[in-house]
Amino acid sequence: MRSRLFKGAALCMMLVLMLGALSACSKKGQSASTIAETEYKTVIDQNGRTVKVPTKINRVVVTSMVPVPSAFFVATGSCEKLVGVHPAAKSAAEVSILGVLAPEIFKAETTFIKGSDLNIEELLKLKPDVVFFRGPNGEELKQLEAAGIPAVAIKPMARADGNTLEIYNSWIKLIGEVMGQETRADEIINLGREAEKMVADRVKNVSEDQKPQAMVLYKHDDKKIEIAGSNFFGSYWLKTTGARDAAQEINGTKQVNMEQIYKWNPDIIYITNFTSTLPEDLLNNTITGQDWSKVKAVQNGKVYKIPLGIYRWFPPSGDSPLMLKWMAQKNQPELFKDYDITAEIKKYYAQVYKYNLSDQQVQTILNPPREGAKDAQ
Repeated sequence: MRSRLFKGAALCMMLVLMLGALSACSKKGQSASTIAETEYKTVIDQNGRTVKVPTKINRVVVTSMVPVPSAFFVATGSCEKLVGVHPAAKSAAEVSILGVLAPEIFKAETTFIKGSDLNIEELLKLKPDVVFFRGPNGEELKQLEAAGIPAVAIKPMARADGNTLEIYNSWIKLIGEVMGQETRADEIINLGREAEKMVADRVKNVSEDQKPQAMVLYKHDDKKIEIAGSNFFGSYWLKTTGARDAAQEINGTKQVNMEQIYKWNPDIIYITNFTSTLPEDLLNNTITGQDWSKVKAVQNGKVYKIPLGIYRWFPPSGDSPLMLKWMAQKNQPELFKDYDITAEIKKYYAQVYKYNLSDQQVQTILNPPREGAKDAQ
């Protein structure tokens, strides 16, 4: 009896050893970390955090970074994997060409967030593989980390100097890394830098006194005039495209009065799509309590609404290379008189977004309506 038990035990031990040896052979040269990397990878987000994300991602949520869904489309070529976006991002898609290029964005849920208030229970119902959140929003981060959701920070001002193109490049690079679209991201980044170099080469010999003094009207109505100044998107656009920033003394954005506008007396005024104000409101002097007729830009008819394409062109967007070329032509028309902005927009959209724009669509991009400011943040 004892002999049989001994033999049985010995046999079991041999089997265990054999299985262990086979397992070791199958994993020879493969560490535990290597095995884990077939399922997960790490990225460094814009808060400097090391974040572990799945290598295969099918469900993505973007919280309060409203421009990021359009950046996600640019970086990946689709919005199919976006299962949740901020309501304002969906509104932005309604008034931009993004809604045409990626109508699937309208299927994304929005009930998980209101303003900057995140409802983590509703978010969890979406079962996200990864969440892109607004980097400076510490409360969002606390909730996401507590829920164990891979959370990747994207900062609206990823560079303190407000270099709009490089801020956008940093978004595209990070999204590309997370989504496994590094090659596409690099191609888009290179296109932007090529456009910037082309513009810089043309305006590099323009002296300061040959540069118009321009101003960006950021947010505006009959009760407030908010101007974009230095270390912000507007200053980058103006200086890169051959103009001087009239509001250089302002750091970021600031509300001013008409007396300050008269003091600056800009040669050109650009109006963003973060306000419903249109050029004709200033040109026809119809804003209650504000007399714009005294301003040089108005007197000379040089008031322009910044275009709206894949997203609003003033902040970082997939159309940033086009913004450089559009504004350069306004600031230095003699240097860019050979330049056909309509043809450039069509060419860019065909190359980057694989979409052929109609003439009417191009005109809508170049002349956005008041609705372009819908739910602007």
